[in-house]
Amino acid sequence: MNSVSGSSEDYSFYSALSHPPLRAAGTTPDLSIYRPKVIPKYGAFRFKAPIEGLLQMGGAHSAETDWSDDFEIAWTKMGSKGPLVLFLHGVPTNRSQWEEVQGQVSRFCETISIDMLGMGESSKPRLYGRKDNSSPNTMWHWINDVDYIEKLMQQEYPGRQFIFIADDWGSGIASHYAAKHNDRLNALIQMDPIAFDGYPVNEIQAIGRASEIPNTKEGDAQFAMLFAAFDQTLVQILKSMVYDPSKYNQYNLRYLTFPYVDVDYERNGKNDGVTDVARSTTMRLKLHNLRVLSDRAAILSPSLLLPHHPQCNPHGVQYQNITVPTLIMWGEYDNMMPAAQTQRFAHVLGTDDVQITYIPRAGHFPATDNPDCVTDTILNFIRRVMGRSALADIYIGNQGIWKGDERQMIQELRVLHGIAD
Repeated sequence: MNSVSGSSEDYSFYSALSHPPLRAAGTTPDLSIYRPKVIPKYGAFRFKAPIEGLLQMGGAHSAETDWSDDFEIAWTKMGSKGPLVLFLHGVPTNRSQWEEVQGQVSRFCETISIDMLGMGESSKPRLYGRKDNSSPNTMWHWINDVDYIEKLMQQEYPGRQFIFIADDWGSGIASHYAAKHNDRLNALIQMDPIAFDGYPVNEIQAIGRASEIPNTKEGDAQFAMLFAAFDQTLVQILKSMVYDPSKYNQYNLRYLTFPYVDVDYERNGKNDGVTDVARSTTMRLKLHNLRVLSDRAAILSPSLLLPHHPQCNPHGVQYQNITVPTLIMWGEYDNMMPAAQTQRFAHVLGTDDVQITYIPRAGHFPATDNPDCVTDTILNFIRRVMGRSALADIYIGNQGIWKGDERQMIQELRVLHGIAD
């Protein structure tokens, strides 16, 4: 340390923060100064569900099904140092929605993203908890998602606290989780959360109403005809959720639509297992998965998101149990739900530490529209609530105009803070 003799004042930071600019380095952010993105690891958490559901056997278009309570939750892990972060997606998407942000955050944190039950690559139990086809559709209540998420995190990271980051539909689950397992969290981060009475929206309500079609062979054929154009509908829904529709094209959309639409370039004449509708087309719908999505959407109601009341609203959220620091992010141009609901969190949570941040040039999916700003907001919040030494590396931002001396600066700051390259 370069300090004046007999003085506690430290002058080491003068050297680290006073380099002349390097013209060759340029003035735009260069994220290569940070640790490289970690190669993702893919896997699944297997658990025994409390009741059986009808799982599809033999491929996406097979008519073969079987009752089972052995389910899987697909995950992606990135990073191995720093605070533990869990990412949960919205609807009708999957964990790939977080891919860019998770990759950036994993330079500073240990991260895991998951597909919620019934979506992405996770198990898709049809008639979940309704083996007799007449029981109420209550197994899709979010409190049941809370249970398998807690089991997953305890198995993969025994006893560790974590930061729960959730978007859209996932934020409803995260609110229920935080209310029940507040002691398991370091912080809660919600992005464009569905909350209170601002949900559900028309598009998801329409999908949910289709669950009323009987679960019979004839009903499946009716369902198939009703959803014959769902691939087009799904694309339009997704494009309406972003500020810049050019963020989505027919190729990157497949990462979001693959659970529901299969691309068959061979046009090999196979149909969807129910009807002959798809026999001559390249894209075929996965009707089993769509019926599961419809069942999940059907159970949603504002009551699940409004505050808990023992008589009037027993399935509501016990928001006052949430006492951890909370960040609410909202896309500046989100046209799906009322932005004013973000302010309600400040008045209903059991903590005064509620930060509300609006993400510029972003719609309902800010992680797609403006991943750099979302990453910056997340990391600055984590550093504020957990301390600068919590992150696995020095973080000096990822946006704006750079001076050109950042690579030298970060190397010296690592030495000063005892962080190995």
